[in-house]
Amino acid sequence: MANFKELRIQNISQGVLAHTFIDEEPILKLTSPSLKVVHNFTQKSPLRATENTTISQALKLVSGDKSDYVLVTNEQQNLLGLVSSADLQSAKITIIAQRLGVKNNEVSLSDVMTPITDLAGVSMQSLSYSCIGDALQTMEHQGVMFLLVTTAHNEICGLISAREIARKLQIPLHITPIAQTFSDVIANVEHPH
Repeated sequence: MANFKELRIQNISQGVLAHTFIDEEPILKLTSPSLKVVHNFTQKSPLRATENTTISQALKLVSGDKSDYVLVTNEQQNLLGLVSSADLQSAKITIIAQRLGVKNNEVSLSDVMTPITDLAGVSMQSLSYSCIGDALQTMEHQGVMFLLVTTAHNEICGLISAREIARKLQIPLHITPIAQTFSDVIANVEHPH
């Protein structure tokens, strides 16, 4: 114990107990820092499932983890896309099953996911000097429900969910998906969001 020093002792005979402070979640506003709503994957691993996971399996994962989304990966853990919990429970599943000629429980995440090529990303650096309103404005303009967050080395390190922002701030969402392909246009006509 020669490497340590002794602390100064205080007289506590007249001491009173300190008050307990409840660590409440801070009230968020559109002007709060964007970083307050980032799901940081370096702090908590995101919910992942492989592309051939069925919708019913994914629903169990989402409800058990209380997550808004599932990241869809291949066997090598490369990110292929994303599926929202809302999509897992939507009429979109029935439409896709009919189109594929399979039963609803045979539809896989690869059939439903938004591919990584259609997802929007922002850098953690740009989020560090932005507010929640900026992130929401970006999602509205891009027609996306999620923003993937990247490091300076273009690694995906987090995600922002529009639904979570709306829930936490108790505000309505005004995001209209932007069709990327003709089949997206047909899907939106068959099943508007």
